Amino acid sequence: MELHIAPISRKSSFTEDAFEKNDRVVSLLLRTEEEVVRVDILESEEEGYELPGELICRWTQVFKPRSKDDKEAQEALKLTADNLFISLFEGEDGPSQENAKFKHLLGLMLERRRLLRVKERDAAFTIYIHRPTKNEYAVPNVELDPQFFIENQEKLEFLSPGSGESESPASKGEAPEVETPKS
Repeated sequence: MELHIAPISRKSSFTEDAFEKNDRVVSLLLRTEEEVVRVDILESEEEGYELPGELICRWTQVFKPRSKDDKEAQEALKLTADNLFISLFEGEDGPSQENAKFKHLLGLMLERRRLLRVKERDAAFTIYIHRPTKNEYAVPNVELDPQFFIENQEKLEFLSPGSGESESPASKGEAPEVETPKS
């Protein structure tokens, strides 16, 4: 269930321009023929960007440069189901329906692994407490019907154990390289 993907880039995968503090960055999780990759681009570039693979999910966040000594940045070298879940909430001011089904699925998975604990549940949202950080996350309560899994079977394949991880450089602790499309 571990997925190793590079942390947020310091520059756009599209234009190679460095991100500045408080830039709105769109992060895309894509399935290419070889692997699952993360691509970071400026929000203003998204319309002109051609996806180099199938979109699994996307989220927007405000870029905050990190110091090279930041322990959190070192921990972010691995994108697991746990920190993918957290990344989906970065840059949100409050509860959001963006990527609702994906958030709900990851929330259920992490609750089962006991990384999330239910604090409160109502018809619209489940409030989870992330046990390691004690942060709270409002996850939309949505229907995960069989049709969702059928339509997204290939997108969700990377979450299942034994999905080819042992052969990838990521499983050896190496961050995969994100290829940028040639213009």
